[in-house]
Amino acid sequence: MLCTVDDPRAALAEAARVLRPGGQLRFYEHVRSPRRWAALLEDAVTPAWRRAAGGCHPNRDTEAAIRAAGFAVDRIDRFTFAFAPLAPRITHVLGTATRP
Repeated sequence: MLCTVDDPRAALAEAARVLRPGGQLRFYEHVRSPRRWAALLEDAVTPAWRRAAGGCHPNRDTEAAIRAAGFAVDRIDRFTFAFAPLAPRITHVLGTATRP
């Protein structure tokens, strides 16, 4: 779960280093909302949320981080769901990326 990693760039660089060429990174992450108002709310709650939720950053653009680390995203599904009936729907991504 890259949301709790202090340095996602370093973690993805290490994943790229240990994967053989053509190796696959599989990911399932909650990510920054594409809706502007929700993304701004995520930005606002991140400092407190990090402390309360074990370092979790609800406002990260994990897909962009994976691409920036040199991975080719092969498949990605975006969806939202709420973990409880009254909880807000949160954006998630599920996919695979290959090390070139």
